[in-house]
Amino acid sequence: MDLSSLYSELKELLSIPDENFNLERDINHYYNTEPDENKLEILGDILSFVNKFAMFKDITPFMNSLYTCINKTLEIKPESIFDFDDLLVRNSIMHFVQEYINYSKIIQKDQVFQFLADSLEKLQIQPLIVNLGLLLKPMYQDQAYISNQENLKEIEVIYNSSNDVDIKIKQEIDIWLNTNNINLENQDELREDLKKEFENSITKYNLTLDSEKSKKLELEVMEMLTMKLAMLSLMEHIPDDSLKPIPIK
Repeated sequence: MDLSSLYSELKELLSIPDENFNLERDINHYYNTEPDENKLEILGDILSFVNKFAMFKDITPFMNSLYTCINKTLEIKPESIFDFDDLLVRNSIMHFVQEYINYSKIIQKDQVFQFLADSLEKLQIQPLIVNLGLLLKPMYQDQAYISNQENLKEIEVIYNSSNDVDIKIKQEIDIWLNTNNINLENQDELREDLKKEFENSITKYNLTLDSEKSKKLELEVMEMLTMKLAMLSLMEHIPDDSLKPIPIK
């Protein structure tokens, strides 16, 4: 298949309207120096991955979220295009489980992690995705939740331009987490670096480090890193079939 055919097939599978389907633009932007055969390789990986979710095709919010995973993965260019499929799997599972934790309330996160750990020990990627999809299906059919998520997106611009310091700091930390090399081998160093980044943000917004607000924010920021590390720990064995997650310190 050529590039045009693959883009058309993906748009149909994802049920994304023309005005919101920017996959070709994004691939040309992030992989502008790659030859067409490499772009075909990436699109083939995306198509193969999307097909694993075929049974959920009629649930539009689910497909929209899957499209978001694809776009976010494109932003993180791997050293080799042949690593793209593994990166897409990892990012998507992390994205979906974090969404489900938000939906289920954070106090249930241990149950969700246990579900994923059990699934990763017993299942290959395809049945894992089916199980995960069935877990997520009620969430994406919950109209109140979907409406709330859409409202959050609509007010995001307001948050960005407002004086809500808590939100601004968390957004900056989220960007930091997504643009730094987060791995399980340098956990202590990561926590130190994140602490410094957080302190820089506190200073930037003229907050006092030992205030109750700053202490609460620091706990929440460290929880963001712990969540990321927990997800990496659970998925550490996907490529090599290891059954034992690396512990979180």
